[in-house]
Amino acid sequence: MKKIEFLENPMGYFNDIEYVAYLQKVKDKNDLFRQLSDILAFPDYFGDNWNALFDCLRDFSWISKRGVVLVQSEIPILSEEELMTYFEIIFSAAKDWTDTDDHYFKVIFSKEDEPKIMKFITDSK
Repeated sequence: MKKIEFLENPMGYFNDIEYVAYLQKVKDKNDLFRQLSDILAFPDYFGDNWNALFDCLRDFSWISKRGVVLVQSEIPILSEEELMTYFEIIFSAAKDWTDTDDHYFKVIFSKEDEPKIMKFITDSK
């Protein structure tokens, strides 16, 4: 299974056997944490920081469906450093889940953002 996908119409993605969370336009880091906490139903102990985000993306014990999908219509408005941290966290979290785990995590972006995201990741290494 592809863990990162780029689709022409990401907001049209739906699969009734997966928990699909649609991330709306993100204006800053605090908005990102708030939206992710809301749409992924993070537990109350979520600490609104990068480490807590990674921890929650590697758990999902509170979600009954096996598949958890984060759909993003556009790249969040964050500083370059924050954006790199965010991409590292979501890509690492998606990659860390194995086929034998209780859940899997997949991230979907817009096809038009693929070159920007891939270049950003490639240039930062």
